[in-house]
Amino acid sequence: MPRLADLLRAPRLDRALEAGADPASEPSLRERARQLTSRRARRRVARALEELDRGPGLPVRRDQVRDASDLLSELTVALRSRERVSARGVLLARRIVTDGCGPLYAPDAPRSALRWRVWNALRAL
Repeated sequence: MPRLADLLRAPRLDRALEAGADPASEPSLRERARQLTSRRARRRVARALEELDRGPGLPVRRDQVRDASDLLSELTVALRSRERVSARGVLLARRIVTDGCGPLYAPDAPRSALRWRVWNALRAL
């Protein structure tokens, strides 16, 4: 079970990893990267991506999901099947679902914005 200090540090570590920090550069980054790239964490993100067509409880931009469906499928498969992935890639994939102002939810998001985010996450994996 994570300690409170670890939970409080997670957002800062996530931002650093997402920005491209080397997980090997400090023990706390290494541990956070290990957590993010675990099979369990990756399955959780993949499941959230698979459930986009049913809606995660908020109204989603179905046009964006339709436009990115091939890449969303590829990302889901990669999260579930690749032996090794980067913490940055997992974070970018997770942000697709959790960013309430992102193209998945934002009514004014540019066309293909979700597709771009999914492609970026795939590339980072």
